[in-house]
Amino acid sequence: MLYNDYKMSYKSNIPNVLTSIRFLAGPIFFYTFLNDLFLISFFILILSGITDVLDGYVARKLGTSSDRGAYLDVTADFFLILICFGAYSIMGWYDPLIMGLIITMFLLFVATSGLEKPVYDPLGKYLGAYLMLMILISLIFPELVIRQFLLILLIIICLTSVLTRLFFFMRRSADG
Repeated sequence: MLYNDYKMSYKSNIPNVLTSIRFLAGPIFFYTFLNDLFLISFFILILSGITDVLDGYVARKLGTSSDRGAYLDVTADFFLILICFGAYSIMGWYDPLIMGLIITMFLLFVATSGLEKPVYDPLGKYLGAYLMLMILISLIFPELVIRQFLLILLIIICLTSVLTRLFFFMRRSADG
């Protein structure tokens, strides 16, 4: 293998390594949170957020963006979000049914993102970011009233996202 080929291969893996950190962060967050190590849990979330921002940035800068990398990124986010809400559910911070809502919204995203013409859903696009922010705010401000407000906002965002997608499909059917 030539040095330049090795160097390019190495560079193309940097974004995926950054993304993979979130797969490792999930179980570590789960353990630290359930063992009342909230400060460590907080730093794990911050590190996860940094890797989430950096992986796409680095991929674009190195010219190594790919569909596989984008899929890995979304999957890592989904995995981390589910693990965090699993820990929150075990501790009684959120009802376990929230996991069903998150899974449903993720499956809806997957089902509609493979279409030739993307579904216009401005809220759905940012749902993952809101969920990560919800996890972080819940950790920083664990008061029940804050968590209830965040949950109500999540339900509103999810309903609006579903209605936006439904409107898009109805409009597309009428035009088509």
